Amino acid sequence: MAVLLIAVEAVAGDPPPAQPRNAIFLLGDGMGFAQVKAYRMYADDPATELVEPLPMEAWQVGSVSTDSIRLDCSADDGRCVRDPHGFTDSASSATAYATGHDTVVGRLSTAQDGAPLPTVLEGARRAGKATGIVVTSQLTHASPAAFGSHVPSREDTRSIADQYFDAQWDGAPIIDVMLGGGYDDLCRGDRDLIPEFRAAGYDVVRNREALLASGAPRVLGLFAPQGLPQAWDRDPGVPSLADMTRHALGVLERDPDGFFLMVEGSQIDWAAHANSVAGVMSEMEDFIAAVGVALEFAAARGDTLVIVTADHETGGMALGRDNIYRWAANPLRGMRRTPKAMAQEYADGAEPLSSIVARHVPFDLEIDESRRLDAAPRRMEPARAAIANLLNRRTFTGWTTAGHTGVDVPLYVFGPGRDRFHGVMQNEDVGRALWAAFLPAATATP
Repeated sequence: MAVLLIAVEAVAGDPPPAQPRNAIFLLGDGMGFAQVKAYRMYADDPATELVEPLPMEAWQVGSVSTDSIRLDCSADDGRCVRDPHGFTDSASSATAYATGHDTVVGRLSTAQDGAPLPTVLEGARRAGKATGIVVTSQLTHASPAAFGSHVPSREDTRSIADQYFDAQWDGAPIIDVMLGGGYDDLCRGDRDLIPEFRAAGYDVVRNREALLASGAPRVLGLFAPQGLPQAWDRDPGVPSLADMTRHALGVLERDPDGFFLMVEGSQIDWAAHANSVAGVMSEMEDFIAAVGVALEFAAARGDTLVIVTADHETGGMALGRDNIYRWAANPLRGMRRTPKAMAQEYADGAEPLSSIVARHVPFDLEIDESRRLDAAPRRMEPARAAIANLLNRRTFTGWTTAGHTGVDVPLYVFGPGRDRFHGVMQNEDVGRALWAAFLPAATATP
């Protein structure tokens, strides 16, 4: 990590180009400041006196306010009005980043009147640049879909999938590289998009080995029926977010006009919805490794804008609870299975839950802890919650909600165009700054 920071600092001292050739937008879905600090403490080298910063933390320029983009459509006359005290969802927040505009919660790059809002990915394509989306959710999930589709409802995954092929520019789909989950959304009874993508020149890959072996200029990687397994639960055939990011960059950098790449650590949000500190660490580890890949790529070139932020915070995560003034990472270190995977093992078998958990945690269970675990019904959700609660208590992690909160989220920016991002910014203003920094005036009109 220190080597990466030194390399980045060396390039940062050189005069940057006036306009970035490439842009990489990395979104930690549900990632607030607490999630970042928890992972910083988890990833720390215990042999050192102080906690080491994460790769992107030298480049923090401010924070993002995500609490004023929700639009209230509850009026009797059907009009939508701005609600400055409402909290966003992934669809409307990702729309703000992708288009520079607010929209109604649940909509994807469409205005409140239904009109499509041009996205920065589409603008990059019109400017002749290559484009890519890399996620750990299904490709049709809200955040990636905001960059590559226009639908009134995030639930309309069939239309999202169809638009990934049908929305074309210069005779080809607008997204050159798509890597993530969601095979079931593209291979359906009413329409199988897989042969259509193959006929359009895409290498369709289903596992890590095939991805790394692919030399194609267009790649569609579908590594799970819906979302990928959480990072700690993946088998060797499933690529990491860093694997997918590295491969996407290798493909996209071949374009002489540059590229736009959106990368999402999608399941930080899912783990936080479940109030699972272990799940959050699993997904933060996956995401921060991908951030390191992006920063290393940008540092070696000097022509790439890298933005790291979040769409919102999830869970109201708190470091410290029950009047205990500390947070403990040790109960999580060495774990390679999340509560979700352990609960699935319990639901599918006959072994006591305490025995399963004891194999996967780096501490000895106390008698009361074992009793609480073994009292869980042999069903997935109550078992998962029991394990999550155990680890929350052990680490002194608190949660205020199973939903989203309105706290600000961090904003880190590296590379040419960085000076446009500073202070507390609204998420739509981050989107506008991205357009202004990255795209020529002819296309940068969100």
